[in-house]
Amino acid sequence: MITVGVGDLKITQAPHVLKTLLGSCIGVVLHDPINKIGGLLHVMLPRKSGNDLKITKYANTGLPYFIYQMVTHTGASRGSLYAKIFGGAKMFETNGLFNIGESNELEVRQILKKEGIRIAASRTGGVKGYNILFDTETGDVTCRVFGESVIVY
Repeated sequence: MITVGVGDLKITQAPHVLKTLLGSCIGVVLHDPINKIGGLLHVMLPRKSGNDLKITKYANTGLPYFIYQMVTHTGASRGSLYAKIFGGAKMFETNGLFNIGESNELEVRQILKKEGIRIAASRTGGVKGYNILFDTETGDVTCRVFGESVIVY
């Protein structure tokens, strides 16, 4: 079991399981079922601004980097890759202002579409946190929204 922290990225080959906790952040799973390579990116914010060097915290820099790493450095086949996305809850009341969870989800969806990677499953939104476990062998993601039953995607 490999834990992926906030704004972090982990890529591994089966038979490992990657796990993370999400609130307004988005967890992006990429999986190559042929080569059994998978990764999990924990996106904290939609767009990078300023001089922060940790590009994996942001959808617009972290997701292209994630795809590049999967294909270039681990041997994943770009044509076999698919994504699953989770999280993006509205964890904080903002009086109708900027909804970070929703903004994260929209940015991730736009980038995946632009990159030509299909989203095979998703569970996003709501107001509660998520606990996800990604099995790199099967591609299954076990998702539990706090207070609800476990669902496998």
